[in-house]
Amino acid sequence: MKKFYLLTLLLFFAFFTNAQITVQGVPRNDLKTNSIKKTQSKKADFSMNDIVYWVGTGSNKAAFVVQWNDSKNPDALVWGFKWDGSASGEDMLKAIAKTDKRFFSLLYQGTQYGTAIGGLGFDLDGNDTNALYKNGNTTYPLYPVDGVVNITAYDFDYYTAKDTNDHWQSGWMSKGYWSYWVKDPTDSDFGYSGLGASSRQLENGSWDVWNFNPEFNSQDISSTLTPVSVYSSQADFTKGFFMVNEEWFGHTNGSVNFVGDNGQIYYRVYSDANNNQAFGATTQYGTIYGDKFYFISKQAADGGDSQYTPGGRLVVANALTMQKIAGFDNIGGGDGRSFIGVNEHTGYIGASNGIYLFDIDNLSVGSLIAGTGGGSQYAGQIGNMIRTSQYVFAVKQSAGILVIDPKTNTLVQTISGAFHSIVQAKDGSVWGIQNQKLINIHPTTFATTEYALSTATQYLGSWGAWNAGSFTYSNQQNALYWMNSVNAFTSGTKVIKFDVTTKTIVDSFITIPGQTGTYKQIPYGAALRVDPVSDKLILNTTESGYGAHYQKNWVHTYDSNGTLIDTKTLNDYYWFPAVTVFPDNNAPVVSSTFPSEVTLSGTTTIDLKNVVSDNDNLSLAIVKSIKSNSNQTAVSAEVNVNDELVLTPQNAGTASVIVIFNSNGKVVEKSLTVISSSLAATSENKKLELSIYPNPTTDVLNIKTQDKVVDVFVYDISGKLFNIKVNNGKVDVNTLPKGNYILKVETDKAVYQQKFIKQ
Repeated sequence: MKKFYLLTLLLFFAFFTNAQITVQGVPRNDLKTNSIKKTQSKKADFSMNDIVYWVGTGSNKAAFVVQWNDSKNPDALVWGFKWDGSASGEDMLKAIAKTDKRFFSLLYQGTQYGTAIGGLGFDLDGNDTNALYKNGNTTYPLYPVDGVVNITAYDFDYYTAKDTNDHWQSGWMSKGYWSYWVKDPTDSDFGYSGLGASSRQLENGSWDVWNFNPEFNSQDISSTLTPVSVYSSQADFTKGFFMVNEEWFGHTNGSVNFVGDNGQIYYRVYSDANNNQAFGATTQYGTIYGDKFYFISKQAADGGDSQYTPGGRLVVANALTMQKIAGFDNIGGGDGRSFIGVNEHTGYIGASNGIYLFDIDNLSVGSLIAGTGGGSQYAGQIGNMIRTSQYVFAVKQSAGILVIDPKTNTLVQTISGAFHSIVQAKDGSVWGIQNQKLINIHPTTFATTEYALSTATQYLGSWGAWNAGSFTYSNQQNALYWMNSVNAFTSGTKVIKFDVTTKTIVDSFITIPGQTGTYKQIPYGAALRVDPVSDKLILNTTESGYGAHYQKNWVHTYDSNGTLIDTKTLNDYYWFPAVTVFPDNNAPVVSSTFPSEVTLSGTTTIDLKNVVSDNDNLSLAIVKSIKSNSNQTAVSAEVNVNDELVLTPQNAGTASVIVIFNSNGKVVEKSLTVISSSLAATSENKKLELSIYPNPTTDVLNIKTQDKVVDVFVYDISGKLFNIKVNNGKVDVNTLPKGNYILKVETDKAVYQQKFIKQ
């Protein structure tokens, strides 16, 4: 009996001894006591002064070391952590993982022992491919949020790194585990911590080492510690371009990536800047106006998203920092489509049920613009919109192109036709595209000219699942581009170029790469845009085959000659890229030819079209307007439909006229001193004044003058003379083609010439 009692006691003692071994605070009776060394010495050749990359702020400092023991160098990496008040080892790990996008972790949080650290990784090769596979499932990689992949079990052994060239170690039961070693200022050596990171209270001068034990074999702390270089997680949003993403419906809401000109791709930059917030569901459009970034999504939220907080159908952010300004679930009752800035105070929201006003100053959604609604969600939706210097042109499914006067926010004309998209070219001409027609629209008279497209160059847009489309333009050349179409559901592989000046087509300007093998590269979303400054073409593609193939995404860059100069491969994920957006870095520049002072001896006209330019926007689209006129009794000032500043003397006096030049929301002002002489304001000169109205007109032009009209002539802009009828000051222009004309009026005292528009 004594022998049995003694044996029982020895077995109990052995079990009790093993049960005292803890890994991160978790009792482990499956581990032998000799698998844990009691102390590990740190060489004195590395101090906190050697740390390069510090995370956090505060007066307290601690060192954070991760040693992978995976035969990849450099191995043992060191960060620094600063804080005030109290902080735990878990706080330090999470702060570094959130800040340094190269470092990522696998955590089981909320256990009775606190947070368990199951895996740690580091992007060694700079490919920025931080992701994990569970049980070899490459179809659905797990991407860290704030540097953390969260799980709910101690199944750390099942996870591998997507990039095998990176540091990655994880384990618990079979592959090994992360042992925790700590040293406080009063300690001479590192000691094994039986506690987890949640229970570890840092002191000023503490050291924490996470040392992986492969196959449960304890490893000495390395004598070579490598300080981690400083990592900039914030992109310079003025250098590169944005990729707005639909994202994976049912899983994540819309996002935006940034491709920096330093070669780095920054993922979900809006979410990073806004505590993991996102856009709405299926984000299809983005544009920058006045240093604000407007993101438009079809729906307000995707109920399946658990990682990122949805932001609504319209999200407004600071274009330079990505900081959120406002978000709107409701944009008038419909789903989101597009956005255009109209002036520094007003924008238009394109929706599935019409065009709505947006108050930029007060950040509020306004009323429907009359005449833009009507039709069902997929038979009357709004598509792309452009702002010329005088009008807004908006594509409406089935109806055509709506022309809106932004001064009054009223619909002035509808150009009927089955249009897919619209752009403005460098020369100021407006172009709409249909299945097999390219249609030139005069920007002020709205007269149209059609150019046929062949089946090889046709453009078949997608209204059923609307996207912004590949129809685009160059800011440097007078050229348009688009992707050809095989049918309404299949894009082609060719980039088509149209020379606006010569009206000629290059039907195979670019052939997209990756056209061999079973699965080929195909364009997705808007697919094609042109950098307004460099004139480089940006083409995004995905992989055919549906399903997991859509995780493969490329961004190709071509020069203006169509030569491929760069290709970037995105992290595998269902990004579904929607549209490329370029920064707006430059304000308009007004030429020195714009006068500072004018003396009037009669009506004076100053052409504003060529006195202002913008390096990263269409110069002819710059909006010109009168901000103020200090003396309207002396001078009247207006900007007419031809972008001309018209100054007319009223009485003797001097006025200060301030002209605004608005280029994509960036505004500059110019002050002009206007002197109306007494000669110009005599009653005799007033009698010589001539006015014509209405202008533009559709049938009759009225002449108003106190002189006796001797003869009237009408010329087009090429100088061609037209036969017209004049009766009691009324000029019949009904038979004239739509366009710009010059009216010449001879009176008994003078000869006058004025421009007018026939609509």
